Amino acid sequence: MRILLVGEYSNLHNSLKTGLQSLGHEVTLVSPGDSFKKYPSDVLLQARRIEGFAPLNWYRKALFRFTGFDIATMEIGYRAMDFLFDQKPYDVIQLINEYPLKSPYFMEKRVIERLRALTKKLVILACGDDYVYLNNLDKLLHHPALQHPDIHFPYSEKYLTPAHKKYHEFIFAKKDAIISTDLDYHPAYAGKPDYLGMIPNPVCVEKLEFKPNTSLEPIVIFHGINQTNYYKKGNDFFEAALEQIQEKYGNRIEVRTARSLPYTEYLRTYEDAHIVLDQAYALDQGYNALEAMAQGKVVFTGAGKAFCKSYNLEKNEVAINTIPNVSKIVRDLETLIENPKRILEIGQNARTFIEKHHDATEVAGQYLKAWEQIKERTET
Repeated sequence: MRILLVGEYSNLHNSLKTGLQSLGHEVTLVSPGDSFKKYPSDVLLQARRIEGFAPLNWYRKALFRFTGFDIATMEIGYRAMDFLFDQKPYDVIQLINEYPLKSPYFMEKRVIERLRALTKKLVILACGDDYVYLNNLDKLLHHPALQHPDIHFPYSEKYLTPAHKKYHEFIFAKKDAIISTDLDYHPAYAGKPDYLGMIPNPVCVEKLEFKPNTSLEPIVIFHGINQTNYYKKGNDFFEAALEQIQEKYGNRIEVRTARSLPYTEYLRTYEDAHIVLDQAYALDQGYNALEAMAQGKVVFTGAGKAFCKSYNLEKNEVAINTIPNVSKIVRDLETLIENPKRILEIGQNARTFIEKHHDATEVAGQYLKAWEQIKERTET
């Protein structure tokens, strides 16, 4: 099959690409790289002219500061159209999200129309914020917008504007199917037309070496922060908990904090960590959590009752279920510090779990089966 993957937020599409290629398929990934994260892409859509010309880039930043509009997204849209202009048809085209490139709506619509013309199977992933997800917050009681009504989440709120609703209706009229990527998005889409269900995130297990760090003196705790999503991920709760832990345990632990790093540098920073603090508002693991688990880290993330039931696991068997509660985070950290062997046990369990449920080649096979259903629907 000839497959085009559009957009990248977390390394999901890169890993799926690897899995699909291992099964003999031709795969191209086109993406802006997701800002500072700089995810790799076969076709990297960058605003080189705007960002590379100092006066224009200064104007861009000033305009964004006063209006919230980034003119660099226009160049990304134009570069996407330039790439798609002479492309041959694809068997499947999959978007990382309903709004994959974040270009102005009029340009994003042109890109979607061109993608629609290039394939008989246009698939959207329910991955990250989107219109349906955010309009089902009653099913998502863990969502930070409900926990912090006094805080604005501009990147989330944009999906609820009249302009985005109009765009959402446009793209959903064009799509053939929807696939969710974890338990956080599944409840919002269950029962919706063209929903093919949930497929776990693919992880390239062979690229992530399992390194059980048996040297537990000190115990290294890693806290990665994306400043844009500071409150959305619950970083304020983690920082408050770490203050207490540092005061109590001193030299027995080492706290390492990293802020808004590119993806490859982020991986290097927590390489020798024992514990990784990921997020406090989730039912399931996001991509950073999964990759850390694959390396044998104990990850504080979403791993509650729904997750344990779905995968037939005991509480905190493969990760530490985390909620926006400082006292609970402190207690869970204390338990691990006082029982360091538990760190090694959970780390081993985490690696086994990723190998069993998230192997990129196995997950790619699940995508192929899901895409086959679209053909069956079209023919009936």
